[in-house]
Amino acid sequence: MTESPLVPGPPPLIRTEEPPAPVESPEAQRAAALVAVELDRIQQAARNVDRIVSDQEMIAIWLRRQVSEHTRTSYEHAWNAWQAHSMGLPMSNTTLAHLQDFQGFLAQGRKPGSINTMMSALRSAFAMAHRRGYVRSNPCAEINDLPNPNQSSTASALGRRILTRTEVARLLEAARAGRDFALYLTLYHTGCRVSEALALRWGDLNLDSQPPILTVLQGKGGKGRLIRLSDRLRQTLIELRPPDAEQDGLVFATRTGRPIARNNTWKSLRRTAQRAGIDRDISPHWFRHAHASHALDGGAPVQSVKETLGHASLATTSIYAHARNGGDSGLWLD
Repeated sequence: MTESPLVPGPPPLIRTEEPPAPVESPEAQRAAALVAVELDRIQQAARNVDRIVSDQEMIAIWLRRQVSEHTRTSYEHAWNAWQAHSMGLPMSNTTLAHLQDFQGFLAQGRKPGSINTMMSALRSAFAMAHRRGYVRSNPCAEINDLPNPNQSSTASALGRRILTRTEVARLLEAARAGRDFALYLTLYHTGCRVSEALALRWGDLNLDSQPPILTVLQGKGGKGRLIRLSDRLRQTLIELRPPDAEQDGLVFATRTGRPIARNNTWKSLRRTAQRAGIDRDISPHWFRHAHASHALDGGAPVQSVKETLGHASLATTSIYAHARNGGDSGLWLD
């Protein structure tokens, strides 16, 4: 019996230590997160567009999302007036020039308030179509409301305190990475009052649930509420949370873990505004105004905005519908 020749085995592995992975700067991490959010929106839009085959179907979806029967009737009237003027121009072929022409046509026989209401309806329709991926861009994004001398003093004063979407983006870009950026994004995406945000504990956040939830335990008047978090805000808060965070630990605190004074938040935001080139006497509460206005401008139901902000009355929320200072808002906030 002959023995089989030995088959040489593989050479011994030489273990070498892998070079450490490069550490990305907070700015690079934030940029990557923003890209991921935008890619997610595009992919979601691509999935949605397969289910919408016509303008009629898109408008039917849009109208069904309006909780108020009065709003639904008003929006339908505005859409029909636009279609009559444009001779049924498809949404995909509509441009800013077409809408400006329609606004000018309305100005020949209507009051500014009525015109602004109709253009607001079209902004809502095109914003939803863009968000659902049915149209590639929102031609209404640059349509500004006409000056309205009959606007109430309350709405007029509020309108001067509403940041545009561009201003919000510039503030977030100029904010210091980490706590400041997370705080400003929280104020904008949740509409929380600054006192509510500064009182948040890690136990008030459920970042792993679907959807992720923020609980405001003691809002104005002692009323609590639940707020759904956007994916962008959830990821930002996960990155902010320290590994050893305790349930009763403050989400937004000083380096020593103490509560942040409201006046310090105010001063920090003013410095951020200067870096962003925004020459307005802003305060943290302006993020709450921006949330309400931009969400309504993007098609969010008034009832949904009311519940998010914790308003006692729909009348309070509805003021924002008359206080918007332009068509800068093109997307409905999550």
